[in-house]
Amino acid sequence: MSERTVFNRTFRITPAWMWVLQRASGVLLGPLVALHIVMPGMAGNAALNALLLAIVLAHGYSGVRRMAPLQTRNALYFLIAIGWFFAVGAFGVLIVASGI
Repeated sequence: MSERTVFNRTFRITPAWMWVLQRASGVLLGPLVALHIVMPGMAGNAALNALLLAIVLAHGYSGVRRMAPLQTRNALYFLIAIGWFFAVGAFGVLIVASGI
C-alpha cells in the first residue's frame, strides 16, 4: 500500500528502502564526520572523502524526498531532490578529486 488516509488526510507512505537508507546514513554520518575532524591527516584521504560524499548524498536525497507530504508537491520535491543530489555530487566529486 503506497497511500493512507488518516483523519481525512491522504498521504504517501515512505518506502521501506528509503526509510532504512535515511536512518543508516544518519547513524554513519556522525562517527565519520568526527573521524574526519579529529584526525586532520584523514581529511585528505580520498577514500574517506568519497565515503562521506556517498553518505551525504544518500542522506540528503532521501531526506528531501521524504519531505513531500502532499501528492501535489511530489513532483516539485522530486526535482528539488534530484537538483540537490547533482549539485552536491558535482562539488563533492571536485573536492574528492582535488585531494583537499
